[in-house]
Amino acid sequence: MLRNCIFHTFTVVFALLFILWYVEVEIEPELASGQNMGPDASLFKCASYVGKFYTLNESLDSDFQNGVAINTNNTVINLNNFSILGSGYLNPYTGVLISNKENVTLEGNGTVGHFQIGVYINSSKNVDISTVNFTGNEISIYVANSSGILVDNNRFYTNTAGLKFYTIDDSVISNNAFDSNDISSISLFGSHDNSIKDNLISSSLNGIFVDTKSTNTTINSNHFTRSFGVDINIGNGGKFNEIDNSISNNTCSISIPETLCR
Repeated sequence: MLRNCIFHTFTVVFALLFILWYVEVEIEPELASGQNMGPDASLFKCASYVGKFYTLNESLDSDFQNGVAINTNNTVINLNNFSILGSGYLNPYTGVLISNKENVTLEGNGTVGHFQIGVYINSSKNVDISTVNFTGNEISIYVANSSGILVDNNRFYTNTAGLKFYTIDDSVISNNAFDSNDISSISLFGSHDNSIKDNLISSSLNGIFVDTKSTNTTINSNHFTRSFGVDINIGNGGKFNEIDNSISNNTCSISIPETLCR
């Protein structure tokens, strides 16, 4: 169904059933409590709602509107080397919305760029984002109140922030390349039982930031280059329990507390 907006075509691969809805709706996702840099509350209007298995066959230009919202569980979107592009990070729009969903995959060597939030995940489980390029976003991936998130083998470059996790459990950030994400590459707030490993991080004010309310965080074998701030920052020097966290084998120069880079 089309209503007040036109979108590019998706190639749909699903043997039993496919649903592609173009609708005008209003969604105001609940944001994480206590966030200090959350997105402006924005309504999803003229958004492309998708479910099940989709492969892009051309780029989607979301000019002053949101991009794609996942409508069902068990959904795979393959960007297929194409892009979902917004109208600039100063405008309050989101590239991909995943809210109250399970078992969602975003993959395919494409690009999500020029949004206030590239991918917004809220109250969801088992979301896998891999082999995606993120550029020109205010926040490339924003996750709240979710678990089982895997962010692996992506590239983040020239964003204000790469990843922001609020109240996230049992998740992994691994094998990603971060370059020139001005404020931070990876940030965790009030999150537990997460692993940050084997990432290449350069040119951020905060390479990895973890607040003191986060516990059982593993930060292992990350490599930092061209630092102009702090490579690993645990709570800006607040009380930090090393027993509840594991930080080792990172190639870094500057950390808070200063003993983390050896």
